Amino acid sequence: MHKQARCLYGLTGLIAALAGMPALQATELSEDDFLQDLPVVLSATRLVQDKRDAPVATTVIDREMIDASGFTEIADLLRYVPGFIVNYDSGHVQAASYHMLNNNLSRRMQVLVDGRSVYIPSLLGVQWTSLGISIEDIERIEVIRGPNAASYGSNSLLGVISIITRHASQDRGVMMKINAGENNLKESFLRLGAGNENLDAKITAVYRQNDGFDKRYDDAKIQKLNARADYQASLNDSLTFYATYNDAELQEDNVFSTDIPNHHANTVSRSFQVDWIHSLSANEDFKLQYYRQYYEKQNRYQYADTPLFIDQSRRSERDDVEFQHTLSPLANLNMVWGAGLRNDQVISDYYLGQTPRRTNQSYRLFGNLAWNITDSTLLNAGAMLEKYQLTGTEVSPMLSLNHNLSNTDTVRASVSTAIRAPGIIEEYTEVTIAGNLIAYDASKLAPERILAYEVGYLGRFPRYRASLDLKIYREYIHNLISLAAADAAGNIPYHFANQDNARTRGLEATFSFIPSHKLRLEFSYAHAQIQATDVRNTTQYTNSSPDDSFSLQIIQRFSPGYQASLNVFYNSIMKQLATEDMRSDNIRINLRLGKTFKLAGNKTELAFTVQNLLNEFEYTRLRNIAERRSYLSLKLEFR
Repeated sequence: MHKQARCLYGLTGLIAALAGMPALQATELSEDDFLQDLPVVLSATRLVQDKRDAPVATTVIDREMIDASGFTEIADLLRYVPGFIVNYDSGHVQAASYHMLNNNLSRRMQVLVDGRSVYIPSLLGVQWTSLGISIEDIERIEVIRGPNAASYGSNSLLGVISIITRHASQDRGVMMKINAGENNLKESFLRLGAGNENLDAKITAVYRQNDGFDKRYDDAKIQKLNARADYQASLNDSLTFYATYNDAELQEDNVFSTDIPNHHANTVSRSFQVDWIHSLSANEDFKLQYYRQYYEKQNRYQYADTPLFIDQSRRSERDDVEFQHTLSPLANLNMVWGAGLRNDQVISDYYLGQTPRRTNQSYRLFGNLAWNITDSTLLNAGAMLEKYQLTGTEVSPMLSLNHNLSNTDTVRASVSTAIRAPGIIEEYTEVTIAGNLIAYDASKLAPERILAYEVGYLGRFPRYRASLDLKIYREYIHNLISLAAADAAGNIPYHFANQDNARTRGLEATFSFIPSHKLRLEFSYAHAQIQATDVRNTTQYTNSSPDDSFSLQIIQRFSPGYQASLNVFYNSIMKQLATEDMRSDNIRINLRLGKTFKLAGNKTELAFTVQNLLNEFEYTRLRNIAERRSYLSLKLEFR
């Protein structure tokens, strides 16, 4: 603890030195520059809105923050969001969620990539390493911190993560990047882009490998390929095409059972998406979107010291089509409405037993409006009507009132509800091994439900080039689905059941300070309290979030072309993922140093990153100990 305190004192001194250091040849930001450079969010209501007009708290992680983070995993970027918990189930399985973390698949979060839900029906959640994109492809991430089923439907129970990739016109030319470092980290990126007045296209190839955690059998080798084309067909019509492919060779172990040996698994995922936008005027357009995605995991191993082989392979397919109409029928009223159809299919002999192929069709109708009641008061209202093959019809409304106290101060109050419909695996599970029933379909499951209240404040202080975002919330969550045992002793067979309820309340804050074009500070803090029924101790919703957490990012640019960034993350005590053990509070520090220069007339960047500088950070999972690691990065761009 004394060592940690000394490091914190040293860190404080370094922060002060960075903040006080004169920015060489920096152009100071004027108050007008600061006020004009307000974040615009695209995801909260499906309407383009200033951040102060959004109905719920929103965090934007932009490209500058991403570059300065030094992270190589997309999920790690969510550490900058107040109230988010990011941990690792293994070296290649990240777990990320908002307010509570009791599973490794983000099943209560809606994760979107360019508007496409990346939820995998056969996994009941998100596999971050199977997204088909890399950190280099991302332009920004918008995180809606609160229920948002009114805009995006089921799985938006706790919030929405909207990943927006870079337009093809931003990446013309050739980009090559290599990361290499400890833990056998080897990553290579190659991107080719070209375009003309009406058409831009790019393709990116990625290879990644690392050795995971030292005490785990969790090495990974991942290959990715993605492409994007943006076509301006006419003055009023635009088309965007997306395609991704992801192939991973993974080592897997089981830290809880020696009966399951170390073995290899393979995953393949691919997706295709097309968006068509037809503009009728500056304030009205139609959008039609279709996507298809496929996921397969081959996972077969010999059980214990027996001749029995267990095949846990599974695959799933999703087809989704959606229509959206955005309009402004009145000068003070903006609206969006639409409808969609989705078909999910899961195939697995192991998980679905005698009926190994199951489907779940769903239909949705949604609408949102933003009504300026007065020049200073805005009403946001919306609702989603969904009909599921498994659970029937559900409605998720949202209501928010935003009032501008001044040109720089806004207060907000909102109430919303959301659901998470049970998935195919939860509803139809039937697992039998050597004639022994392990898990079964016990009864019809009800959707998980949340009722959330939020009061917020957004203040901008142009004189100091700073902004402050505060949120106080209370949430009531019912019908939480988890595995239930046959008896109090936890014996098999298991079944999924609505057996837990939870209440959460807390405070969240973000503070941004950008005194010049060369210095930037981003700070976030969260305090959370959870009360839950916790029918099974292994669920432990009550301790699934730290009481206190914060993140700090300082970016300093120096002349000529040097950049330093300091990233600090803290979590207080919380339970280990999928265990009953508690983990002590921890602090993690990442440091990145970079230099940008011209090589044969082409932009080049050389960077050195150290992760976990204190070498004392342990993820919330048995035997997942993250030691200090460093890597070098070289990036070349040919335009």
